[in-house]
Amino acid sequence: MQSEIDSLRQRISELEAEKIKLEAKNAKLLKHVMEENTKCEVENVGLKTRIEELEKNKTNTINLKAENDELKTRVTKLERKQIQVITNEQGASTKDISLLIESQLGGEEAITLDPIPEMEHSST
Repeated sequence: MQSEIDSLRQRISELEAEKIKLEAKNAKLLKHVMEENTKCEVENVGLKTRIEELEKNKTNTINLKAENDELKTRVTKLERKQIQVITNEQGASTKDISLLIESQLGGEEAITLDPIPEMEHSST
């Protein structure tokens, strides 16, 4: 009976030693898991920050595109007005030239800007 008790004590000692080894291994694994968890959390914070920056940039890009479209519209309108002003100025300068020619000729026969002589017009 003593030998059986001794053998059970031996087995208990072996199991306690194995338990200590397993607890040490579990502690190492837990430490490793916690370190990995911390790394993942830091990475997540970085990614969330990056997502916020990208969303902000997207909003800025949308606003800049809208502003660009508005400016393109304004430039187009200004170009049209400029063409209209140039056209009006050319029409005015043509009239000015006609008046200048008429005033220089006095009572003489006036020069017309019409390249087709009067006679051809009346025949139709």
